[in-house]
Amino acid sequence: MQHRTTVPTPTGTAPPFEPPSLGELLTEWAQDRAPRERAAVVALVADRELLHRDEIRTALITKQDGRMACDWARLARRHVLVPDLSASDRAFLTLVLAIAQRTAAPLGQLDTLGEHRLTLVLRALAHLGGSDSIALGERA
Repeated sequence: MQHRTTVPTPTGTAPPFEPPSLGELLTEWAQDRAPRERAAVVALVADRELLHRDEIRTALITKQDGRMACDWARLARRHVLVPDLSASDRAFLTLVLAIAQRTAAPLGQLDTLGEHRLTLVLRALAHLGGSDSIALGERA
């Protein structure tokens, strides 16, 4: 059993301020959006890769009413122009955009996603279908 030692904070001193992450800001924005957009944001944030790329953030992120938001239409126009995206990156973005915008998606790209991203897309689709209890990515 480990014991933690806590160092008391001097009275009147607040802990250092840490601004919310981009993922937290987008998740907060998505709470007021349609379920399809919430599902797309959850998948993007859980991916933990694409939102760290400057060119993706530039294509996707905008400010609406003083809040960070997703501009899906702008990302749809620009993501094909982003250099150095892998087949998995492109397929994942295409599928996330299809979820967010209710557009057709080429399912032939699913095999390029890898297990982690495939799980994220399937969870988003299950959520849109009304089920948050499907156990994906687990082996029996």
